[in-house]
Amino acid sequence: MFVAPSATVLATLVDEHLDPAECEYIAAGTGGLIVPGETEAHWPLPIESDETTGLEGAVLTQQWVSDLMLPTSRLQWKSLKPATDEVLRDFKRN
Repeated sequence: MFVAPSATVLATLVDEHLDPAECEYIAAGTGGLIVPGETEAHWPLPIESDETTGLEGAVLTQQWVSDLMLPTSRLQWKSLKPATDEVLRDFKRN
């Protein structure tokens, strides 16, 4: 799961891990992850570590389950390719 303020920022973030032109996104509403117990997670999370993050076992809130996973969701997934193309155009200009 990636969170970003715009599609172009999202494309740049996703590009660190995989080809954003092959991805889709939605603008999710209010919701989040629930960790099922106390956690020792500290932000920022360590970059390289064998330690757990404290987010293991996290689940989506009911609203995000409804928005992201149920076939009755009214949210429409969009291709990230247009934003990826925009990032590439900006990069070539600079």
